[in-house]
Amino acid sequence: MMKYKILLPFLFFVAVLTAQNNSFEEDVNYFLELNGTMGQYRNAVPELVSLLKKQYSDATVPDVVWEEINLKAMQSLDGLSKDLVIVYKEFFTHEEIKDLVQVYQKESVQKFINNVPELTKASDTPSMVWSRNLYNQITDLLHEKGYQINKTQ
Repeated sequence: MMKYKILLPFLFFVAVLTAQNNSFEEDVNYFLELNGTMGQYRNAVPELVSLLKKQYSDATVPDVVWEEINLKAMQSLDGLSKDLVIVYKEFFTHEEIKDLVQVYQKESVQKFINNVPELTKASDTPSMVWSRNLYNQITDLLHEKGYQINKTQ
């Protein structure tokens, strides 16, 4: 009877700890979906398979093999997700993850995340112009001060 008095609270403690851990994992996974991380990885799989198809085009790999490869690659995301949960647990508490989820659930944040590729593409031209102009301004200033580019490099 004494064994049960000791064992029962221990089992209860383990059950509570496991439930809390699962909740934390679920919240991190949800956050990884909200912030677009897992979506980026899901989008990367077909791109990788497409690249490999081109590299192996001479090998005439049948479509059924590519479908198998694609399926295995998509399934590998589960392992990645578990690894990312471990990483996030090192940096954030459960409460912090919950706070982040609340922020990322906002419509404006989701709009930003969904438009990042277009924003990046649209920002390319202004960024390149700025970079080129800054380079020219700095090299002009250096030339005005009498400095020249080292031709041996």
